[in-house]
Amino acid sequence: MASKILMGDVPELMEKILNNLNNEFNSLYSCALVNRHWCKMTIPILWQNPFSFNRHSFIPKYFSSLEDDEKFILKECGIDVEFPKTIFEYARFLKVLNLSRLESQVKKWIGLEISNLPNCSISAYSTSTMYHLINLLFKLFIESGATLYELDLNFSEFLELKPEIFYSLGQNDQFFSRLHHLSLDVISDFNIENLATLLSVLAKNATKINTLELEEFYSDVEPQLFHSLFQAIICIIKSQDQLSLFSVAGGDFPANFHGIISALESQKYSLQEVIIESCGYSAEFEILKSCKNLESLRVRYCGTKLLKVLDCKITSLEISDCPLDVQTIIIILKNTGTLLQRLKLEISDDEIWEESLLLEALKSFCSNITYLNITNIGFSTQLIELIGNLQNLQFLTLWFIADIPEEELKIRVMQFAEILPPSLQYLELRDEVRAYVTLVSCEYIVVNC
Repeated sequence: MASKILMGDVPELMEKILNNLNNEFNSLYSCALVNRHWCKMTIPILWQNPFSFNRHSFIPKYFSSLEDDEKFILKECGIDVEFPKTIFEYARFLKVLNLSRLESQVKKWIGLEISNLPNCSISAYSTSTMYHLINLLFKLFIESGATLYELDLNFSEFLELKPEIFYSLGQNDQFFSRLHHLSLDVISDFNIENLATLLSVLAKNATKINTLELEEFYSDVEPQLFHSLFQAIICIIKSQDQLSLFSVAGGDFPANFHGIISALESQKYSLQEVIIESCGYSAEFEILKSCKNLESLRVRYCGTKLLKVLDCKITSLEISDCPLDVQTIIIILKNTGTLLQRLKLEISDDEIWEESLLLEALKSFCSNITYLNITNIGFSTQLIELIGNLQNLQFLTLWFIADIPEEELKIRVMQFAEILPPSLQYLELRDEVRAYVTLVSCEYIVVNC
């Protein structure tokens, strides 16, 4: 079997093995040097996401595929370099494109490589030259036959996509046709109309997106200026076949989302996970209650008022760095009941007020929890009793406030160790309780300082 793999006689098996190394640059590079068969299988994987590696040396390999007239443009920009022909057309292997990283790598290549080559004048380089090169590369990716799986639109205010980019996108609709993951810096310094036009193309050609992430969403924007951008985002949401994850991160706790959150109603049968970060209250979030298959809700750096509208029946709930209104959480726990399997409460306050009511609600309504992570919790007998009742518990992380006498603490630790369910696989305890843990009945233990 080993010899058959080395000779490439089992390509399906070998491809699966190599795909598991997709983030290991050195390992993939070594595999590409084994023989011709391995090289043919490894190179496409190695070049799916080249911008994730902190290397700029691959940029010239892309430029070698440029047409003569485009190479002439490079010379006019002060880049008089011979780009030898390559064995592979690397651009067509691209699956992941992060425009911010692309910009960074092009800048590094110009600064570190061009100045060391003959007949090149680094003084001829300018910001406009760099962005011209980025446009050339973007156009090359589109026309090479590449199909993206992941796209991150977050880059400099000076970059403007040229008309020929949009023309190429119109002629090569396969470029976005398999896009699964889209990340967008909503209120960026990038040309708004330019970005809105790009998103409109996306809405037409990308209908397979299952993950949409909106970053830096601000509330103090001019609605008229950003209207076309907001409408383009709404069109993207509505045009997807099955959007499963939606994430929004505010820049200044926005409370007006201009219909973007409401547009999720079109995905109420497919949406499975929602992440809300640094956002204020908006009635638009009420739409999440109609999402029939919503399973996971993660809320970070948000206010209590927002939590009150997020009363959804889910299997996974995460509340991090939010003021904890126990009464609101109890309502959520009661309505979710035995559906809840994963719960994470990272409290921003020094301690949990009405802690006893919270523990009682967990014990009464949520007996099927398999993952539990709570910070700033007292090491009480009520907590110990709760843990003992969670017979399906597999992962447990507790950050204690252990303000009880040492002798009593030792007794509770022993009680705690005795009631740990046999299903437990991972245990993490923090603060002074860790010093007294001597016996636990789980397979893997992490006791951190």
